[in-house]
Amino acid sequence: MKVNTNKRFDYTPRYYDARKERIRMMQRSYSENENVSITDQQAHLRDKMQSAWQYEKSYTKQSRSANIRLIIILIALLLATYFILDSVDMFAAEVIDLDKGINTQIRN
Repeated sequence: MKVNTNKRFDYTPRYYDARKERIRMMQRSYSENENVSITDQQAHLRDKMQSAWQYEKSYTKQSRSANIRLIIILIALLLATYFILDSVDMFAAEVIDLDKGINTQIRN
């Protein structure tokens, strides 16, 4: 009789270090830029700064629009809650009026 054995896989776990990868990318970019002229390096730096500013500008626009959207949703929820509670109050007032009418009819 044949005994079943577990399958074995040749798996080696790997670890990804984002910081190490970022440092490696920076080293690679600097080694490529060693042969570039100073004016090209300045232009590259200017482009990087401009893209960083654009990113920050778009981030502030996105956060502002998200805040406005949140305020609108909160106002809508508050209004809905107000109208629901107001209609419950009117319904309760009608029930109380009906109770008073029934009580006066019973007495008579």
